[in-house]
Amino acid sequence: MLQLERAFHHLAHAGAGAVVAVEHLDDVAVQKDGKTFLQEQDKSTAAPSARLLADRSKAIWRTLEIWLLQREARDAVPCVRYLFFVNRPVNTPIATLVKKRMRQEATSADVLSALREQGLSGKDKKTGQAQVLINRVLQRSDEDLIALIDRIEIVEAGDPAADRAAMANALGLSRRVNAEDILDSLFGWLTRLVREEWSASRPGLITRDAVLLQKDALQDRQARGRFLPRAASDIMVSEADRAGALSRTFVEHLGRIEAENDDIIDAVDHFLKFNIEKHRLVVEGEVADREWQDRGERLRGRWRTLMRRRAREMKFLPATEVGRTILADATYEYQEPLDGQPCGETYMTSGHYHRLADENEVWWDPTYSPDPPCED
Repeated sequence: MLQLERAFHHLAHAGAGAVVAVEHLDDVAVQKDGKTFLQEQDKSTAAPSARLLADRSKAIWRTLEIWLLQREARDAVPCVRYLFFVNRPVNTPIATLVKKRMRQEATSADVLSALREQGLSGKDKKTGQAQVLINRVLQRSDEDLIALIDRIEIVEAGDPAADRAAMANALGLSRRVNAEDILDSLFGWLTRLVREEWSASRPGLITRDAVLLQKDALQDRQARGRFLPRAASDIMVSEADRAGALSRTFVEHLGRIEAENDDIIDAVDHFLKFNIEKHRLVVEGEVADREWQDRGERLRGRWRTLMRRRAREMKFLPATEVGRTILADATYEYQEPLDGQPCGETYMTSGHYHRLADENEVWWDPTYSPDPPCED
């Protein structure tokens, strides 16, 4: 799990075209243009008394041997950076010297001297596995060892919250999204993908481009969920607001077609809830003002079609019956999209129609005209 977390970290911070490998060449490796420029060994412990990167530990010496062997391979292109990542601070002598070298408070020669001392410290003791490993590493020349030491870094785990904030920034997450949710989803996707690769006996290779595409998809999905209107049951309307709405123009239009009481009650609720939700979406900037204008025009266009069709099909029926049919066609079931996304709350279409009716931009009575009659 630590390796996957570190792979995610590197994917967030890697440059364009980077590929991160898990359990391929090293615990984690970062490649670009077919060349490995970063390799990392991850060391962790939950034991308070444990000493990570102890001077004679296999964690150091076996890793040094592997890195040296890789550099000595025929046609090898030496890696640029070699990292030890540890989940807690380390203060053993050699590790401390490496950290000092990183701060330019010590030299690679100082680190080499400390490594050579470990070769001598077991000289008079019974040769064990650790000493055999140390001896194999130290059989290299000073030049070869320093060439590796120059590139070694120790990275200690930092504040998790700060690290995640830095990853969100490196991935270019919008300030308007829930970054924690996006990061968790990306990590879950990364974990599943690597496991699938391993199950197929393939190395776990993930490209930064794939991460960015997945990030964009998650942001888009979150954005759609964010600006979707709330459920009608979540929007509270007071009795005073309902009573006040009964005197509005859109109710007069319902009266002209002798709409049933249930239609009037629904229309008032839909009108009020649409206005509340539209205001929220405008204030929060989730839907551009132009979209409300365009949506209104789409609804008016649909209403004009309905008016012509029903007036033609029902020309021998009373205007009130034609109007009630047009009202039902327009507001009962139809759901107009919002900003290109499905909008499944009926009140958002019905309420929008009643708002247009309140402004005399649509009406239900086919004999009605908003223009006063001309005088002779």
